[in-house]
Amino acid sequence: MTESERSGQRAGGGFLEKLAINIREESCTVIAFTGGGGKTGLIFRLTDELTTAGKKVIVTTTTHMAAEPGHPFVENGNIRRVRENLDKHGYTLAACVDKESRKLCSLPEDSLKSLREHCDVLLIEADGSKRLPLKVPESWEPVIPACTDIVVGVEGLDSLGKMIGETAHRAERTAEFLGKTPGDIIAAEDLIKIASSEEGLRKGVANRQYRVYLNKIDVLSDPEIAEKICTELKKRGIAASCGSLRQSEQDPENEHRA
Repeated sequence: MTESERSGQRAGGGFLEKLAINIREESCTVIAFTGGGGKTGLIFRLTDELTTAGKKVIVTTTTHMAAEPGHPFVENGNIRRVRENLDKHGYTLAACVDKESRKLCSLPEDSLKSLREHCDVLLIEADGSKRLPLKVPESWEPVIPACTDIVVGVEGLDSLGKMIGETAHRAERTAEFLGKTPGDIIAAEDLIKIASSEEGLRKGVANRQYRVYLNKIDVLSDPEIAEKICTELKKRGIAASCGSLRQSEQDPENEHRA
């Protein structure tokens, strides 16, 4: 790829622009995040952008999510306290708490529906990966609510060149899906297959809008690999972008979009 072509894939602006996400004005937009590690970081990056733009944002989960100290939080989704946090901070987490693990966990379905009435955007972590960069869902995953408008699948580029067994959550399932063994190495075509398959990150998406974000481009010796993956996904009709949630804080131009 020439420098001019590479520049053509670079997108200015923030993650909303990179992921081609448009927020409705007349009602709540619901976005679910699935796949590998980086979901929580992406959720809070989008929360920053949305609150800066004056939007009221609620963050929740339909599975399990690590507790996030320092962020406003409402246990069990009490609507009065949710509204207080939204008025004060512009956003809030709202979830139940697992008494054993102390992780955040899903609210009842009725509570989830109620939250939509009090915010502009509802961001939902709808999948677990135990912080590993890659996963292929099991039969019961992901947990995408019926009210979801947009699904964002996340893959970690730090999985490239590593064994499935050390880099994938539910490694046996991932190996089976790819026709490999847990000792085999993850290649670019594997990320493409997982991101584009209805047995992979497209599982449960149905007719909803679908986006893919490839995280941790900063760990690659050759960033063109990530750009080529994005280009291949675009050929399949999937809007994809690649970058680094960590590095983009210092270098906004490090983000690419296909």
